[in-house]
Amino acid sequence: MARLVTHAGVPDDADVRARWDALVAADPLGTFFHSARYLELWAKVLGTRATVRVHEVLEGDETIGFVPVALSLEGSATGPLEVVRFLGGDQVTDYLGPVAMPEHRLTVARTYLAQLAEDGDWDEFVAGGLVVGSGWDEHWSTAAGELGLAGLPPVPEDVCPRIDLTGGYGAYLDRLPSKLRHELRRKARKLARDAGDYRLVEVPVAEHDEALTRFFEMNVVLDDEKGRFFASDEMRTWFRALAEALGPEGTLRIHELHVGGTPGAACVSIVHGGEWGLYNSAFDPVLAMLAPGMVIVAELIEVAAGEGCTVFDLLRGDEPYKYRFGPVNRELVSASFQRA
Repeated sequence: MARLVTHAGVPDDADVRARWDALVAADPLGTFFHSARYLELWAKVLGTRATVRVHEVLEGDETIGFVPVALSLEGSATGPLEVVRFLGGDQVTDYLGPVAMPEHRLTVARTYLAQLAEDGDWDEFVAGGLVVGSGWDEHWSTAAGELGLAGLPPVPEDVCPRIDLTGGYGAYLDRLPSKLRHELRRKARKLARDAGDYRLVEVPVAEHDEALTRFFEMNVVLDDEKGRFFASDEMRTWFRALAEALGPEGTLRIHELHVGGTPGAACVSIVHGGEWGLYNSAFDPVLAMLAPGMVIVAELIEVAAGEGCTVFDLLRGDEPYKYRFGPVNRELVSASFQRA
């Protein structure tokens, strides 16, 4: 019979973290966003107002799952609610939720919800960021129904467009529709012709702070949601914390596209486990008509393939530019349940 061990906060015990890391690596849907290192950093920088709990699910002596959550007070039409969400927050964390092998996911959902149902300090459990086809949405609904928790059917939350790099860059280009291949080459030629020669530069770790300042400046001049996002001191602190913690080991990368000798676009990437994630990007609005943002992403796809990555993940959001690279959507849904 499965049982639950609850850790207050993200545990620093080396054995617990080793078990967690092993499950992230084994889980077909495990990503760096599910790792103890990433979620610990999120809790320290952005999750300071939440109560963090990491639930370890065991069958006998074997750890079969981890369910990291955060409990926080949120406003609603009926007043403040105590809401449990998966640790990480969907503003900056592209994939959320538990880690477990497919054959153990229903047991993990049942075991965690059984304890949650006994607790009295919550009003709503939001199971967000669930990958369609993973079984998690059905498992949470099944477990909630068995326990008498009221729930709403899963609803679409977002998509993560993903590019298959299996077989390398040449194989990717062969799979890309000829119209898209032509369009990418045309944009690269036009940028070079009208703005000067360009080259992709990986920013050295020692220069990450300066590069992030340029990255923020490119974004904040935009009069839109993204501009407001990067005008926030909290978000700037988050990106700098990520770079400081993950840059030296190469998990976080910053690239710039130097056009005519000056930065015309920039990308922040998360590279882990054979997948290259495009975490965020920016471009100089002066060059907007020449699409430097498209050119830098095309360059990064080739770099990722050259490093042996099998997936280039454009991460959350269905912005039109992403579909010019031939990705396939990974759909995310969210389910919510109320305390009986």
